[in-house]
Amino acid sequence: MFIRATKTKNKETGQVYTTHRLVESIRTEKGPRQRIVMYLGEVTLEKSKWRALAKILEAKLSGQQELFEADESISVAADNAYEFYDQYKKLKADKQNRKEQQEIVPVDIATISHTDCRSLGPELVGHHAWQSMGFNEILKQCGLTAKQRALAEATVVGRLVAPGSDLSTWRWLSKQTALPELLSYSLGNVGKDSIYETTDLLLSHKEHLENSLYDKACKHFPSDQYIFLYDLTNTYFEGQCKNNDFAHRGKSKEKRSDCPLVTLALVVNQQGIIVNSHIYKGNQSEPETLNDVLERFEKSHPNQLPLFKPTLIMDRGIATKSNLLAIKEKGYDYVVIQRRAAEKDYIQEFKNIQSTFDCIDGRQESVFVKKLPVKEGKTSCEVLCWSEGREAKEQAMDEKKEQHFIEDLTKLKQSINKGYLKEKHKIEQRIGKLKTRYSAIAQYYQINIVVNEKEKTALELTWEQKTTREQRKTLTGCYVIETSHANKTAEEIWHLYMTLTQVESAFKSLKTDLGLRPVFHQLAHRTKAHLFISVLAYHLLSFIELSLREHGDHRHWGTLRSVLSTHQRSTIIFTDEQDDIHHILISGTPETIHREIYKNLDISVFQRRRHEKIGRRV
Repeated sequence: MFIRATKTKNKETGQVYTTHRLVESIRTEKGPRQRIVMYLGEVTLEKSKWRALAKILEAKLSGQQELFEADESISVAADNAYEFYDQYKKLKADKQNRKEQQEIVPVDIATISHTDCRSLGPELVGHHAWQSMGFNEILKQCGLTAKQRALAEATVVGRLVAPGSDLSTWRWLSKQTALPELLSYSLGNVGKDSIYETTDLLLSHKEHLENSLYDKACKHFPSDQYIFLYDLTNTYFEGQCKNNDFAHRGKSKEKRSDCPLVTLALVVNQQGIIVNSHIYKGNQSEPETLNDVLERFEKSHPNQLPLFKPTLIMDRGIATKSNLLAIKEKGYDYVVIQRRAAEKDYIQEFKNIQSTFDCIDGRQESVFVKKLPVKEGKTSCEVLCWSEGREAKEQAMDEKKEQHFIEDLTKLKQSINKGYLKEKHKIEQRIGKLKTRYSAIAQYYQINIVVNEKEKTALELTWEQKTTREQRKTLTGCYVIETSHANKTAEEIWHLYMTLTQVESAFKSLKTDLGLRPVFHQLAHRTKAHLFISVLAYHLLSFIELSLREHGDHRHWGTLRSVLSTHQRSTIIFTDEQDDIHHILISGTPETIHREIYKNLDISVFQRRRHEKIGRRV
């Protein structure tokens, strides 16, 4: 065999280009002839090495291994040539297949239009995640029928792709998405009540679903099974929700204390995969939830807990002395930021950060840490931490709060000066409300009321900063980590604590990407179902993001969903020369950015076509 170069001229452009072929000589009835064995495309290898390249290709075609080690340039050229040939064969086969199946119809170009555009890209990804996580098998174990499983997928994937109310999910399923075509069961005309019934049905199997999905996720994404993160957030209701047991006013983490709230607690692993979720009343005290969570955790992992000693990582709002004692009694390890303002006890150490602390590289900033010796009579240790990013954030928050505090004090002072407010006790009440609203700032100010003792009326309002304010500035960006892992280094302990950002990321995704907020349901069981559907959708979201992360794609779901939304299915309409009207339901050709995502997730593009004649043009 040998390589032959052939020059070809493009008839339209006149451009001359060279292609290469692997050729062999054969004997025929008409004498010696040359037969093309492989199309090689363009070969950039120098001509002196073509013979060696031909030998390697011949060996590959025969299934033999080249005995002699080839020059690297020749090996690369061989791999490129073989890859080109594989693509050539595939294209040729596709062309032949299209030729066999083609239906040629003369078309009146002026009549071509399209209608009924439906989203396809995000649905393909969501459907793939649903199948990969084994949702159908888990739901089958729960006793759900094929129709119920299809409705369950539509409901959960709907929350992933087009988050909204149950009613909006029904509208999306009916008119906006191509998902019904991907389902194994035809839903036909689904009533809006079916969505409500499906959410209730899924909620009734909550424990089994969460345990099974967590096990499935851990098989896909193995990680340290000894570390669990726990935190709470809340979201608000639209409406008063007078008959909803979960709807209570409390301190809103979204600055919506004007609305009733409901609290969601999550236990996640290091990769952000949800282990358990729990729903509490909106005024639930954070520390009081831990015992309940630990009991549920032990119940869901009865066989594993005797085999390992888990580590719980929590924020300071949960880390009370009684909770730490409960954790110790169960034999768990822990990593927490101390709840009390422990940094005040170490102000001298924090003043010498640059000289006595160790610098470690955080994700986007430098962090300084110092591990303290274990105190006598204790088994836990403390790590002092300071980060420039945390300092900047706390300073900005303090400045904003302080500005609002001074503005409100000034308004109060003006009311006194103008004689609108004179009674001392009323002024004290107003000051008390301001101190409650701005507790983090008010503690650093001395507020005085100048009173006319004769008339018992207020004359003036003054205020001044306390000296402790300077102390606060010194400790900005500082915090103290307490942990039972006394054998670990300061850097290891800090990295352990920073995994808590995974649960914070989960809460962010639930609220911004999955429509957790606001809650429109007025009934308690509907509220629980709404939150649980968001949790199930997050299982799909985390699978997608973690899968893409393995391929170097670190985009979040919100970005991916926007990118994929341009890949759609639609119906093409045209009229032929016989005036027959044709409708062809077809998927759009994925763009390069779509194909990259599908390739990384190992998704085959949905190409099913449906062609029908619907009548004749009048």
